[in-house]
Amino acid sequence: MPKFNPKQIQTYLQTLQTVLGDTQEAANQVSPYFVKLDEARQADKLGDLPKAEFAEIKAEFDDAVGVYQKNATILADAKPPVRWLGVHKLLVKNYADYAKATEAMADAVVLDGQKIKEAEFSQSEKDQETSMNKVQANVGKIFGGL
Repeated sequence: MPKFNPKQIQTYLQTLQTVLGDTQEAANQVSPYFVKLDEARQADKLGDLPKAEFAEIKAEFDDAVGVYQKNATILADAKPPVRWLGVHKLLVKNYADYAKATEAMADAVVLDGQKIKEAEFSQSEKDQETSMNKVQANVGKIFGGL
């Protein structure tokens, strides 16, 4: 039976808290840009946004994707305690799915012609919600097992 290693648990939980904090920070940063884009999208006024503003929105989306991809790598490289190995593997997969869904949304925002690939954008919203719900459930199992 594996030996209980409190240092490993502490290191893993710190890594997890850092990833979750960085994820929330990135989401908070990109949220006002998403709202602005979504309002223009819903009103069918994407073309009315100034080009520089549309480009800034796209850049913010891309920046958030970079954070999520970095976090996915950090999670994949983390060394969980044996008792959390199964849920950790699910967490890694679900977070990677979340990062991919955010990338799909960013890719659906097209600078050339200042448009949105509507089907991809909408699917990404659904995929992000599904993946993040799974991430939250995985994290709940980890913290619930303390």
